[in-house]
Amino acid sequence: MVLSILKTRKILKLFKIAPDKLSWRIMFSLMVFFLGGYSLCIYLTINRLFEWIPLLTGMVFFFGSLFVLFSVTIYYRTLQRLFLVQEQYRLAKENAESALSKLKETQQYQMQLIQRETMLALGKMVAGVAHEINNPISFIHGNLQYLRQYTTDLLNLLATYATVYPNPEAKIAKALANSDLKFIHLDLPKLLESMETGTTRISEIVESLSSFSRLNESDYKKADIHQGIDSTLVILQHRLNRFASNNHAISVVKDYGKISRIYCNPRLLNQVFLNLITNAIDALTEKESFFNGNKDEIPTIWISTFQSQENQVTISVTDNGCGMSEDICQSIFQPFFTTKPVGQGTGLGLSICHQIIVEQHSGSIECISRINKGTTIKIVLPIK
Repeated sequence: MVLSILKTRKILKLFKIAPDKLSWRIMFSLMVFFLGGYSLCIYLTINRLFEWIPLLTGMVFFFGSLFVLFSVTIYYRTLQRLFLVQEQYRLAKENAESALSKLKETQQYQMQLIQRETMLALGKMVAGVAHEINNPISFIHGNLQYLRQYTTDLLNLLATYATVYPNPEAKIAKALANSDLKFIHLDLPKLLESMETGTTRISEIVESLSSFSRLNESDYKKADIHQGIDSTLVILQHRLNRFASNNHAISVVKDYGKISRIYCNPRLLNQVFLNLITNAIDALTEKESFFNGNKDEIPTIWISTFQSQENQVTISVTDNGCGMSEDICQSIFQPFFTTKPVGQGTGLGLSICHQIIVEQHSGSIECISRINKGTTIKIVLPIK
């Protein structure tokens, strides 16, 4: 009982609300009276004052009954309050989970919206540029064969004139000497051949741009992964060539295996390849700028593909750039997470890649990286 009184006294200090504090004060007083009554009974028994014991016993039982009543009442109220707090906690937890779920849904929707608008704008721009380039190049390329034929005819005509009139007038002889006809005869076919090679290369670039945009194709279809990677590399060729490290451009090593065409959305996969290769270029640039890497090391991006026996296609993009720590590597697929300075990254690139590969293509994507050694992004896609 003494221990209970001491504990109740400590409990009184915890209450800030007057009604609760009053109830526990009353119970504390009853406990003191109850203990005092028992102590007084013991005293009267020891001193053989038996005439007071019945009255005192009745008072003790009276205060004991009040103590039990208050104890049960306070316990009941405490249970009610506990159940109320539990219910409030449950509702708060459900509201928090609902808010978190809505926030994740909003983030996913925003990422999808950004992804859709970005790719649509990029696809339209690329398709527009490809169309604008294709028209004049097609005109030039298509007329080169006629230009070659006309040039050959003119050179043959000049040769015929030289045969028929071996001794031309002085004015014509001077003009022939100034024009260096022999050099023109040798160099003009080479010049036309170079122009034809250039227009062919431009046509290939335009075809790659059109393949990358894929605006006129259905969303999901059987597609060639290698074609998507190659067209993405054409888009990023300017960044690969502008990288200045020991007078080297970024070397791209392709190790393509023999893989089947897979059922996918090629436009979305092109966006994944674009983000991964862009990040690899950024990692190589950062290593060159901040890590002062090995000057004899050629900045390289390795792209490999192979088909496993489980009817899956594995695509890996590896660079020898600055790399990442294990903690960062585990967080890079989270929305809005970025290691780039403010203004240089949104934190959406790899999260969009994760969404495209995992949610929209039922595949998997993982990151393996070591600081100052490089990073590998491994993608596994099912063949449907």
